[in-house]
Amino acid sequence: MISEKTELQEIITSGCDERIFIRPETNANKYHLNPVHFESLFQRGSCTCGTFTPHGYAVGVEFLKNYSSEKYEQIVEEQTNRLHSLLSISAKIFDVYYGPSGSDMMYLPLLFQSILNPDKPIVNIVSCPEELGSGSKLAAELAYYSEWNQFGEKIPQGQKLSSAIESQVYYLAAREKSGHIANRNQKIRKIIKKNPNLPIIGNLVFGSKSGIKDDLDIIDEFPQIMWVVDMCQFRTDQNLIRKLINKGVMVMVTGSKFYQAPPFCGGLLVPTKWTSKLKKTSGKNVIYFNRIFSAYDFPKNLSNLREKLPRFKNIGLRLRWEVALCEMEAYLSFPQNECNALIRRWNQVVTGRLAQSDTFRLMPNMELTNDSIISFMVLFNGVALNNVELKKLFDYLVLNKHEGLDGFNCLFLGQPVQYGEKSFIRLAIGSYSVRKQLLNGRFEPYNDLRLIEIIEECVTKLFE
Repeated sequence: MISEKTELQEIITSGCDERIFIRPETNANKYHLNPVHFESLFQRGSCTCGTFTPHGYAVGVEFLKNYSSEKYEQIVEEQTNRLHSLLSISAKIFDVYYGPSGSDMMYLPLLFQSILNPDKPIVNIVSCPEELGSGSKLAAELAYYSEWNQFGEKIPQGQKLSSAIESQVYYLAAREKSGHIANRNQKIRKIIKKNPNLPIIGNLVFGSKSGIKDDLDIIDEFPQIMWVVDMCQFRTDQNLIRKLINKGVMVMVTGSKFYQAPPFCGGLLVPTKWTSKLKKTSGKNVIYFNRIFSAYDFPKNLSNLREKLPRFKNIGLRLRWEVALCEMEAYLSFPQNECNALIRRWNQVVTGRLAQSDTFRLMPNMELTNDSIISFMVLFNGVALNNVELKKLFDYLVLNKHEGLDGFNCLFLGQPVQYGEKSFIRLAIGSYSVRKQLLNGRFEPYNDLRLIEIIEECVTKLFE
């Protein structure tokens, strides 16, 4: 008889790509984690490579008990309604398009523009490419970003989905060589003015891997552009999401970063004005995306697009979104001023401790980033570790057990992020950790401070 944990592991790691496959030799994925092995893990990762939380695990077990294939479309509809409710936005204002990960969401604006402007090359502006998901650059170039798709099929990674859709990608770096956050608006203006008669996609970021926020005021300067704001970390005020959607801006989200669901669960919040335009087309280019999306990933009223896609029921995706939505509901039941105050306090304590050490150097412009992510370089003998050295440190930290943590003996943190020849790592706090401290009625920074000590100890051990 298959155990409850084994069944949950099999389903939670299905319906996506090879990043979540469990490797038999390690019983973990490429990030050294197994989603059902969470009990001893102190989690401070900021990317989509987490595990269940105790709360999420219980949600997952309950979901599988009640799941039936016949209810699949009903489950999609119910989850979509809950997302509308959580964001306090009417279903009449936006639709939800789903996909296995945030990288899949990069395809959708390209699909939309190719349908709405079938005979024109597309200009695709991508902000902060080095701080997006690992597959986002290939997806932005309309190429397969992975070796496997959600249907469990092998696909040709790096190959174009279709030569019938022409696009030019402009990448705008997140940071200057100094590490300071770059101002990309002037470059965006130049690209837009250079291409006055072409369909343009403006991919902005509000909360990158290190919490960078683009200046969203540029949206008002060019309302004719198809704007997309990457909020995949979902470390965002609901009022801002409502404001953007009311302006006709698409918003990319995932439930597996701040809200700590297991990877991967992507969604694109699309103002209904775009769906209405798509409904009036033949949708002929959708066929080129039939190895990426399922019919159920698109709104029910887009039959002209859905009929060209496989009717694949992705139970793994629905399970991951169920865990994310239940966590969102639990977190948003707390007064948000209390949540934000605890996050700010966590940020102040952790940055204060990092600043006291010769082993760390905080990244510039931290005050411009999200409070729930802290980015820093690691130094040895006054010299910053490069990306290769940081990866060595990261692997050592997450593959070994550590003493001195209260209630845990393993840890996880944000993977190294490279910019130019330099690199940094991150600590991030998630919703479950925040509300657990609020439930206990006290701020508990002990394990965060011990984690910093452990990093210091491991730097000495590895590089001395």
